[in-house]
Parts: sequence; structure tokens; C-alpha cells
Amino acid sequence: MKKIIFVILGLFMLSTSVAISAGSDSSDQIVKPSSYNKAVKLIKKEKFNEAIEILEKILKKNKYQKDPDILNYYAFSLRKTKQLEKAETYYKKALDIDPEHRGALEYIGELYVDTNRIDFAKKVLQKLEKCRCPQFAELQSYIKK
Repeated sequence: MKKIIFVILGLFMLSTSVAISAGSDSSDQIVKPSSYNKAVKLIKKEKFNEAIEILEKILKKNKYQKDPDILNYYAFSLRKTKQLEKAETYYKKALDIDPEHRGALEYIGELYVDTNRIDFAKKVLQKLEKCRCPQFAELQSYIKK
């Protein structure tokens, strides 16, 4: 009976740790605080200012400044609140840590489109083209708009 419970618990934990969206694709081993999940839920509800407050508190702890998922979601929220320069800085920080972070690549490409730097967006699209992932299709569609 105990084995069955551990197997079920293990499967549950595995299923809940799957990446949430394009924003989260890092394989690094930093354990995220529970408030991270709250911030992601707020982002999905488009409550970006509330998410920013939570993510800023998280980022005050030095170890989380090396987590590309947290940096990416922070940058995404900043971009959605029109803080474009600051958003670009944090996307670049995420990409410095993980140059192939698909979420950060997609979103910085979208930022380049929003700031009329289509050539930069197309270069980012070329990086994503190799994976033929959903982020590639999303950015390609965003550029075409």
C-alpha cells in the first residue's frame, strides 16, 4: 500500500512540475519559491502589476537572479505594462543564462516587433526555427501581424 501511495505521489509531483507555458522551459535545478507559481497564475489572468510585485520580491534573493524562467516572466510582465527598456534588459539576462530559452527568445522577438526592430525579431526567429517549437510559430505569426 505504501508503494502505491509513493508511486501516485511521485506521478502527481511529476505532472505538476511540467513547464507551464512558453515562459518556462529552463532545465536548471533552482527550486522556485511557491510565490513563483502565484505570479505565473497572475500573469495568466493578465494581472501583470501584481505579478511584477511578487517577482521583484523573489528577485531580491540573489540565487533567483540566475533563474531564466523567473527573469523571463518578470520581463514579460514588464513588457505587458509598457516598461519596454527594462523588459529588454531582463530578457537579455535570461538569455545570458540560457541562450536557448525558447520563452525568452519568443518574447524578446515580440518586443523587437513592438519597438519596430523587425530585423532583430527575424534573427531571433532564425534561432527558434531549428526547434520548430510553438514559440517559433507564435513569433512568426507576431512578426507577420
